[in-house]
Amino acid sequence: MQVFFANSCTDTDTILLSEEESKHCIRVLRHKAGDVIHVIDGKGNLYEAEITEANPQKCCAKVLSKKQITSTKKHHLHMAISPTKNADRIEWMLEKCTELGVKEFSFIICKRTEKTGVKTDRLKKIAESAVKQSIQAILPVINEAQSFKDFITKHTNTSFKYIAHCIEEEKTALKSVLQNKDNLILIGPEGDFTEEEIKLALDNNFKALSLGTSRLRTETAGLYVAAAFKSYHEGYN
Repeated sequence: MQVFFANSCTDTDTILLSEEESKHCIRVLRHKAGDVIHVIDGKGNLYEAEITEANPQKCCAKVLSKKQITSTKKHHLHMAISPTKNADRIEWMLEKCTELGVKEFSFIICKRTEKTGVKTDRLKKIAESAVKQSIQAILPVINEAQSFKDFITKHTNTSFKYIAHCIEEEKTALKSVLQNKDNLILIGPEGDFTEEEIKLALDNNFKALSLGTSRLRTETAGLYVAAAFKSYHEGYN
């Protein structure tokens, strides 16, 4: 099923595609007036709609039906991760983690973060494509990058929050937190968090989290966490 994205869906019976989506719909896929298409709004809804104006710059469609498709995504996973030196790696991770149902991404600038610039507009486009690919309808929140310290101090009231680091100490196993419905997990840069950063997180009620015995790349750790939560909450564990 080909799916389009439109964040302008309202309670009315009309859907307006963006210029980019309109071009893809009309010029690339050669849809015409009267064709039925499927549209998601990033808020959990899937629409079946009939094209009324086959304009490659402003395609309009009449809603025929609407249904919610969010029932299998009962957990909220907020992943706070350090940007990688190679932007392609973090883009790949965000795409795959979006397909796996991560609800929110934050980018934390740590002492060992090698690349501090994050192109959130580009990441949002990647996320849009990922939700269309996976037909899950929920568009994740993508926050602007901020310093590690600022992020930690802004999340003092979060109930279930963890920092995944490589220093040997007593840690919570990932499998023991999968049942939580609302989780915030910190994943560090290449070279890991510093001892000072780990202490700051622990002093602010984060718990140390183990991702197993292997040392994972930043983007691999993100994917591993997302896949584990999806498997648990969709009954494949």
